[in-house]
Amino acid sequence: MKNTPPRRADRFLEWFCAPHLLEEVQGDLYERFLRDVRDVGSQRASQRYWVNVLRFIRPFALKREPSEFVSSPILRPVMLRNYLKTSLRNLTKHKVSTLINLFGLTLGITACLVIYLITNYELSYDTFHPDSGRIYRLVGESQYGKSGEKHPVGFIPNAVPGAIRQEISGLETVAAFHNISSDVLIPTGQEKPKRFQSSRHDEIVVVDPQYFDIFKYEWLIGNPKNALNEPFKVVLSEQKARTYFGDIPLNSMVGKEIIYEDSVQVSVAGIVRAWKQPSDFVFTDFISFATIRASQLKKSIDLDQWNDIWSASQAFVKLPEGAAPAQFTSQFQRFGKLHFPKSMELKFTPALQPLADLHFNDDYDDNYSRKAHLPTLYGLMAIAAFILLIAAINFINLATAQSAQRAKETGIRKVMGSSRANLVFQFLSETATLTLVAVLISLLLVGPILSAFQSLTPEGLTINLFSWQTLGFLLFVTITTSLLAGFYPSWMLSSYVPALTLKGQTTSKGGEKGYLRKGLIVFQFTISLVFIIGTLMVSRQLNFMRNKDLGFRANAIVSIRPGRDEKGPVLAQKIRQLAGVERVTMEWFPPMGQAFMVTKLTYRGPKKAIDMDVSAKVGDENFIPLYQLKLLAGRNYLKSDSLREMVINETYAKALGFKKPADALNQLISFQDKTVPVVGVVADFHEQSFHEKIGPVFIANMPQARNIGVKLATKGKQLSDLTTTLARLEQAWKTVYPDRKFEYSFLDDSIAKLYEKEQKTGQLVNMATAIAILISCMGLFGLATFTAQQRTKEIGVRKVLGASVASIVTLLTKDFLKLVFVALLLASPLAWWAMSQWLKDFAYKVDLDWWVFALAGALAVVIAMLTVGFQSVKAALMNPVNSLRSE
Repeated sequence: MKNTPPRRADRFLEWFCAPHLLEEVQGDLYERFLRDVRDVGSQRASQRYWVNVLRFIRPFALKREPSEFVSSPILRPVMLRNYLKTSLRNLTKHKVSTLINLFGLTLGITACLVIYLITNYELSYDTFHPDSGRIYRLVGESQYGKSGEKHPVGFIPNAVPGAIRQEISGLETVAAFHNISSDVLIPTGQEKPKRFQSSRHDEIVVVDPQYFDIFKYEWLIGNPKNALNEPFKVVLSEQKARTYFGDIPLNSMVGKEIIYEDSVQVSVAGIVRAWKQPSDFVFTDFISFATIRASQLKKSIDLDQWNDIWSASQAFVKLPEGAAPAQFTSQFQRFGKLHFPKSMELKFTPALQPLADLHFNDDYDDNYSRKAHLPTLYGLMAIAAFILLIAAINFINLATAQSAQRAKETGIRKVMGSSRANLVFQFLSETATLTLVAVLISLLLVGPILSAFQSLTPEGLTINLFSWQTLGFLLFVTITTSLLAGFYPSWMLSSYVPALTLKGQTTSKGGEKGYLRKGLIVFQFTISLVFIIGTLMVSRQLNFMRNKDLGFRANAIVSIRPGRDEKGPVLAQKIRQLAGVERVTMEWFPPMGQAFMVTKLTYRGPKKAIDMDVSAKVGDENFIPLYQLKLLAGRNYLKSDSLREMVINETYAKALGFKKPADALNQLISFQDKTVPVVGVVADFHEQSFHEKIGPVFIANMPQARNIGVKLATKGKQLSDLTTTLARLEQAWKTVYPDRKFEYSFLDDSIAKLYEKEQKTGQLVNMATAIAILISCMGLFGLATFTAQQRTKEIGVRKVLGASVASIVTLLTKDFLKLVFVALLLASPLAWWAMSQWLKDFAYKVDLDWWVFALAGALAVVIAMLTVGFQSVKAALMNPVNSLRSE
């Protein structure tokens, strides 16, 4: 440490002094200087060292300019520390603006970080698979009859995968699988096996052995080449194996027996480790494909079926390296014409869907994947960017508003030798320091925020704040925000001319009228107004969907799904006898919900036959009265044990060419080689979300109706009475299914799930609006504060000359209100376009009325008035003696 000062002194002298003067400083003066340096205590060595250097050098003639002295590489460590100290001093000196900027930047960066974690999680689904770019799902386009509509489908006829494997050349691998839903029985050697109830459709699959050639797993036990080659074999995930068999060694689980579908007994042939990365393939039980033909599974999975498609039937292919999907288009078209000729009712043409598209494309549905809405993710990214931009604008506005206060500081720095680059770096360091503090606060806030808003985040979202991706994102945000918020103020402040600033005059390219600052305020409120209008429109659409008449009654209706056995009617009869139950129906599905079925009906009219895809609502004779569907003509179908009569909706009657509902009565319609009469016509009702138009529907009784709908009595009842009735329903369930858990759902809750995406969108827009308005108002508050301070003497003079408080408040607020009106003019067309695009997805929607934009403008004016008015009133009430005392 003692050798450092002389070495630094020598370097300093060599750089700073003229060459011919070096000999003069090598004598006694130099030795005395070195002793002084060595005697300095360690506490302030660095500072005292440079004091001695400057004192020693003063007598000598220098050949260096002051700017060269400041930019010396010897002084850079000291300068960096000086920048930091100066930055902290300036930030603490201007507490109001610092807190406003810190608050805004923290909100903006936190919003960016939360949205980044959500979008990065959604966009990472199934991107980790080896050769994921070569993996495709077999999908297709289906059509029933010549006049039927063509529909994209994410599933295929059961016989297609095997035929494609044999007939389509150039595919590397083809693997089919089928989702099944089944309780699981584990034999324990006792009379009663252990039962694991499963209500999910995304865990148990019957798979081709080639599935493990396409999707790679880590095998803990077993061999992927032969584990599923034989019938009655199953491969389990490690977690599911532990669930079934406990903590015994994995080797001991091989050969253990498992029973599916109450009679399909298989043995464990392998155990794999589930993926930790986000994936739509959350399967845990992999039953060998050969088990289908060798067991009763062949009754529900007909591998030779060509004339129908089921959502449980799936297949994936892997293309060779360098192959493109377009190469197989012609082969798929020939395949469709060969196996689905004109004589067949079903027309199907295979196609390929990229694996990367599976998580986002709603056109191709299935039983296992959770769809994310890609436009919503892009919208979230835009919201995060706008919120951060609004926070940066606050920084720019407040920094330029303070420019007059820092002009003298800039002038003195320039006189002392600072270059413009040094000044820019100084002011940017202040922005970077504040941004870094905001990032650190955001890291503390993001965890609690995600926990508080779990309903808005995707299921399974994990937080890893210290992954290289997240840290890289935070570094990018820090640098971008620092440059975005700090570059212009630092460039403007560093442009001041010292001779003028030290005289109290400031000049800048922006002019004294502050056009840039006004423009940024307009931009802030334009974005805020777009959010306000979006909030109002989303709220209106949600209220419209919640309150619109659905065409049936959904209040206090409970849906129960017993399963595929024959005990459902027994349970229904027991429920009918319970007190508190108004009506019971056996059904497939309720009138409206996520589950529905479309089939083919044929009406042979006097001129021509009309084939049409029609939605099927299956229920017994209590279905129509339980849901209070309104009969427009005819009657309800009579009690029967098979399909003998049907009721159609008004839309189907019109599609068949009948002008009046009564004209459709007694007409004959063919369904699955059986002709039945129309005995009634009901008013249209919604069976899907408001995104879809009401289509043709028929209602009839069929023996396949195994689910139960229960209408609870509500007249004169309290909430406790409904709870008691639900307990009785559970008791009735236990008498019929003693080993199974009682599960039910209210119909109105199931309907609400149809609008889950819209509900989340509404909540996100509300939060974005609140954050944008809050940041904008904080910035406006800061500007109003500085404006009032700058015009303190003017206000004092006006009060002395008789100006009223109201006139002074008007003087200080009118300029801000003008900017809000300009922002409304700019925001209206933007919001109109954005909301028009959003409402396009709805078949039934509200109108974009003019009063929504007027209300948004009024809200913005009120918000601005409340924000600016406080400071304006405070300035107007100030005693003019205090403000004019210094003159």
